[in-house]
Amino acid sequence: MASAESVCLTTFLTSRTLAHWQVNVDGAGPLPRGESVRVIAFHPEERRLASSPRSTEAAKSFVVREGLSLDRVRVVNRSKRDGVIYAAPVGYLDSLSGDEPFQPAANDEARSAQPRITAVAPGLMLVDRLLHHAGQSPAARSGRPFAVLIDLCPRADEASPTRLARERLVIGVVIPDPMLQPAVVCSVTDEPVRDIARLVLYEQKLPEDAPWILFNAADVLVAAAEVESYPAEPEWAGIALRHIRHGMLAVSAVLALGAAANLFDTTLRIREAESVARHARQDIERLQLELGALMRDRPSALAQELSLDPVALLDRAAELWRSGARVSLEARGRVAEYTITVPFTRPRMTFQNRPSVNAATDRSQVASALSIAPPVGCVRSGLNAPGALNEISLIVRCDHPDSALAGMLPR
Repeated sequence: MASAESVCLTTFLTSRTLAHWQVNVDGAGPLPRGESVRVIAFHPEERRLASSPRSTEAAKSFVVREGLSLDRVRVVNRSKRDGVIYAAPVGYLDSLSGDEPFQPAANDEARSAQPRITAVAPGLMLVDRLLHHAGQSPAARSGRPFAVLIDLCPRADEASPTRLARERLVIGVVIPDPMLQPAVVCSVTDEPVRDIARLVLYEQKLPEDAPWILFNAADVLVAAAEVESYPAEPEWAGIALRHIRHGMLAVSAVLALGAAANLFDTTLRIREAESVARHARQDIERLQLELGALMRDRPSALAQELSLDPVALLDRAAELWRSGARVSLEARGRVAEYTITVPFTRPRMTFQNRPSVNAATDRSQVASALSIAPPVGCVRSGLNAPGALNEISLIVRCDHPDSALAGMLPR
């Protein structure tokens, strides 16, 4: 694979000290002043998660659900291709590529010296691509933690076992147990590579004999071509909101034209419906007047139609009655209420049919009364016990429809 001529790296030497580097075959040096660049960033807030294939929105939810971020995140979703998700908080990415720099410049001259970052790519993805080219993927070495060192010094110095004459950038990444996040250490040093490797292992509490793999600037130039950038703007379901907005504007224009034509047609339909309703009301009023005149001529038929039906009411009361209980009825207008009362005790008849002490009501009679199911068209209330607690009652309410004639008489 062809390598890039140069790659821009951004490192955080401490939690708030930001440094930009341009890497070419001669190593790492400062970026030219005020250039627009795409950077590969190494930062403690970046996350790398092994994952089964999932959508971009599901990947974001997965990062937050795993407790790796309390903020909104953007992701480079490689779960379907490599089984990995790279994530970073939106605030961190905006601080790099937004209008406000991560660490405000002291004056206009210093501000103009800072590069204008147009895109940010995950540094941990660069590490994964380096390991992939070397045949040393984290999955293949998952049994034991190891370190990756990227020594960005000139080729003439990279094999030197002694103290180097000049400083250069060294990036150390410890690949731990798969359940933990990689640890990133960035420093500018003039120490030999093996001493830096021991320091990285020591800071991450790993033994001195833990394995480590060394890469140089040439390796970085080859692997950087495969590193994807985080989305540079808000997105939804993996689609930039800018494209969604443009599509929505086009759809809105089409809908507006259709709505104008539909409004005219709807107005005509409403006027037609109002005319039909007005004629229907006039017909109903005319029929009510005619029917009212007819009923006044035959008052006996009207009285029978508007009266309660005592036979039906008593038949239903008999249907609700149970042995040992009493049923009372109250009928008014459209509603008939049946109150079924069951006493807990009843008088015991003795000499000359005079009651003496009370006897308890048979339990089966109480259970039979309390299990009454309401007839069709009726509803049953809950149980009610009076203050003396010597009986229990329930109410069955039945609604009767209005008389057809009563509804048609003029008010």
